[in-house]
This record gives sequence, C-alpha cells and structure tokens, in this order.
Amino acid sequence: MGFLIFAEIVAFLGGMLFLFSPNTLRQLSSKINTVINKVNVPIDEKIYRLRIGVGVSLLLVAGMLFFVIYYLSKKYA
Repeated sequence: MGFLIFAEIVAFLGGMLFLFSPNTLRQLSSKINTVINKVNVPIDEKIYRLRIGVGVSLLLVAGMLFFVIYYLSKKYA
C-alpha cells in the first residue's frame, strides 16, 4: 500500500509541475542530469513539447491511484 501512496504523490507532483511550472521541471531535470552525469535522453524535449497531455495524464493517474488506495483501505481495513 505504501508503494501506491508514493506513486500517487510522485504522479500528482509531476503532473502539477508539467502543467503549471514547466521551467522548474526543466531546472530540476538539468540538476539531476548533472548529478547523474549520464547520456542526455532525447525524449526530454519531446515530453516538454507535449507537456499539457503528459501533465493531465499524470494527474489522472494520481486520481486513479487515490481511489484505488481509498477502495483498498475501506475493503481490507
């Protein structure tokens, strides 16, 4: 159950960043890339161009996970 809660929080925060603060997400991505120091992934720019669709999808996933967690906690608690 803890993994579902963690996944919900990550999806919700990612979706909010994609929709409302894409520049913050780019800065965070740049910092992570410099720390990891790996090959730059070319998918990043494609995702940023489709940020509204990705953000809405992540928010929908977060909402779905919220209801799954709620259902499981009511059924098995």
